[in-house]
Amino acid sequence: MSDYTATATRSNQWWVVQCDQVPGAISQVKSLEEATPAITEAIVFVTGVPADAVRVMVSPVLPPAVQEALESAAMLRERAEQSRREAAAEYRRASRELATAGVSRRDIGGILGVSRQRVHQLLGG
Repeated sequence: MSDYTATATRSNQWWVVQCDQVPGAISQVKSLEEATPAITEAIVFVTGVPADAVRVMVSPVLPPAVQEALESAAMLRERAEQSRREAAAEYRRASRELATAGVSRRDIGGILGVSRQRVHQLLGG
């Protein structure tokens, strides 16, 4: 199996896909979904390597503003996931404190705004 990388650059209404290792392997597609099969075919044509021996990773070239927005979104998503984990830990802590104080699971659920089943999960079964 041979690994190849390719870049897909937007040109008007088309994506121009070019293999990094085989510059002569180039293709033009309407959607990124078509990029991998098209550039694989181009690599096979130029190199003579069998299609089943070619594995290609296509990376679109994005405008800097788009790349920046995607990186920011990924960072925010990770922060949100971390906050969700921290909030869950605090719910578990509050549940345990209430249970230790003798509060019923039904009342703990009402205080926390969750079901009795969720209280049971928060208290570890």
